[in-house]
Amino acid sequence: MRRELITAIPPDEIEIILRKSGAKIELTISEAEPFHGMPRYRVLLEGADEEIEKFMDVLRLARAGG
Repeated sequence: MRRELITAIPPDEIEIILRKSGAKIELTISEAEPFHGMPRYRVLLEGADEEIEKFMDVLRLARAGG
């Protein structure tokens, strides 16, 4: 499966979240068009559906303060 995110989360923080999640996915991070002057990043996630969901769950908790 392949999923694309556009986020303001810095690439180094995304990679830390990936390591914490333990998900076996491949990330490709590139810059996207800024939004109101704030940098944004395009994150391409590739891997099994379950692994992507595993990463997304940890990402949601990390950004929500949980």
